[in-house]
Amino acid sequence: MPLDYLTAESDEVRNARASLDRIERALRKAEAHHVPAIGNERYLNGYEVCEYLHLSPRTLQTLRDTQQIAYTAVSGRVFLYPEKGIREILERNLRPAGKR
Repeated sequence: MPLDYLTAESDEVRNARASLDRIERALRKAEAHHVPAIGNERYLNGYEVCEYLHLSPRTLQTLRDTQQIAYTAVSGRVFLYPEKGIREILERNLRPAGKR
């Protein structure tokens, strides 16, 4: 009875490599989108807030300048926005459907 050996060309090895490649891509994507928490609060950068709220950077700056959005300034030029503050803005501006 001949022994079956795993080689680089074996279906099992190719399938395992393909699975590992998918896992690696998923982990890299998760790492790129990971937002660490500070205390119990997660903070978003300006780009993330603009993407999330569909705003331009200039509109986000106006919201900051008029104190309509909570933020923390780091080194005077880096702005971080608490996720809780973003949710509060959305809730405050919520308009029920069907009524005008």
